Amino acid sequence: MSFTIFRSHCRSIILTLVLTSILSGCVKNFEEINTDPTRLTSLSPSDVKSLFPNALYVGLTHNGAYQQTAQALFADQYSQFFAQTAPYFASHRYLIIDSWIQTQWTGVYVNTLPSLVIIIKETKGVQPTLNAIARIWKTFVLHRTTDYYGPIPYSEIGSTNKYIKYDLQKDIYYDFFKELTEAAADLKANMSIPSYGTQDLIYNGDNEKWLRFANTLRLRLAMRISQIDPAKAKKEAEAAVADGVFSDVSQDAFLKVSSIYPNRLNSTTAWNEFRMSAAMQSLLVGYNDPRLSVWFSPATATGQYSGVRNGLLPAEQILPENDNDHNSNVGALLSIDNQYKTPETVMHAAEAFFLRAEGALNGWDMGGAAKDLYNTGIRMSMNTWGITDDAAISNYINSSNLPMAPGGLYNTPALTNIPVLFSNDPAQQREQILTQKWLAVFPDGFEGWAEMRRSGYPKFYPLLHSENPDVPANTMIRRIPFTEYDKQRNSVAVQQAVSLLSGPDNAATRLWWDTH
Repeated sequence: MSFTIFRSHCRSIILTLVLTSILSGCVKNFEEINTDPTRLTSLSPSDVKSLFPNALYVGLTHNGAYQQTAQALFADQYSQFFAQTAPYFASHRYLIIDSWIQTQWTGVYVNTLPSLVIIIKETKGVQPTLNAIARIWKTFVLHRTTDYYGPIPYSEIGSTNKYIKYDLQKDIYYDFFKELTEAAADLKANMSIPSYGTQDLIYNGDNEKWLRFANTLRLRLAMRISQIDPAKAKKEAEAAVADGVFSDVSQDAFLKVSSIYPNRLNSTTAWNEFRMSAAMQSLLVGYNDPRLSVWFSPATATGQYSGVRNGLLPAEQILPENDNDHNSNVGALLSIDNQYKTPETVMHAAEAFFLRAEGALNGWDMGGAAKDLYNTGIRMSMNTWGITDDAAISNYINSSNLPMAPGGLYNTPALTNIPVLFSNDPAQQREQILTQKWLAVFPDGFEGWAEMRRSGYPKFYPLLHSENPDVPANTMIRRIPFTEYDKQRNSVAVQQAVSLLSGPDNAATRLWWDTH
């Protein structure tokens, strides 16, 4: 990553604000300012707040190309929420197209972090709520980044060093916990102090909801390390729950959209590059899931809900059974018609209940029993997507229906054999919790893929074909290799970063927390 670009971008933001201030009113001490414009060392509260909307939106979606490439054609495929139907793309067959991944890297390090670094620096010690929320969002953005690559530039972000070192993922995670703990404490101590107000595209300046967001993110990260560092995971998870995580859908984190900030998933669905996956078909159709008709629409050629296997070759993608007309596109809520109306998913309350349910199975104090938390998680997810019929939800929770076998050209079997009804078998309980959590985080392919790597659930269909010699079709891709973009600009640091991995710099090497 070019930190020359990073520093230049930071300066351009400050200088733009300085020049705007100079030109918009009567300027005193013009000669002094004109002689050394870089002497301005702070921004007004309104200037600081004005940086936040872009940091939120770009930090989540970066831009249209990012949604299409680094998420829709990578994480969304690897999570098996969707399957690729466009024959001119190959990333779904585990082929790493570095120029596509570059949009994720630059989106974070060039387009998002400069604003957050400025906000955090300018508000430290003087505007505690602005500072705390910016630190929370920075952690959210970077946890998705490290879960793509493993080691990333972290501790030296914004440094003037020629080469910016990469940090061990363990060290990054430990600092995440520190950041979230401190930010939550600052928010609690200053709850009545206004924060970003209308510049906050998620919570409209609601500090209490940001506090719950921080704690829920802390709980997510604790569970992520639960197999590699169980003592630390337990400590962080219990502290997060005790401090207050999401407890109701009114606390769901959605990014507001508008004509300026459209929903990027909705925008890309019109390009007809993907359809519902066979994994989603097996679960949603087999369970008679009420969310099916919200998330997907019947295939135009058959009127039936149908999904596609991942990893098709181009010659297979054009077969009628696998084409767009014979498989399910997204539902109306996620279609391009609603790109300016449907808010973007950030994090849902349902996830907190599934995390707590799994924690309860681990013997942690999660404030409830695994079964009760699991059932409430399902109910929360239904409510998030507008399903409020208590009878329908109760029927689903108590259903003994099993996933269905898609069959077809590849004689695809059922994805698994578990019902929704909570089992008496602890091993099956864990699979149920993690399978329902995977459904509940839809359409966040970042989180869906991360949790599949961490836990092994839900079970996944092997690819029909892989074009990556490091990752055979019957195995799951584990990470994204370091980008050529940063190798060209930060070469010494990237070379050193390879030694921080548990294996070679390829897509088969597991991240620190990935022990399944």
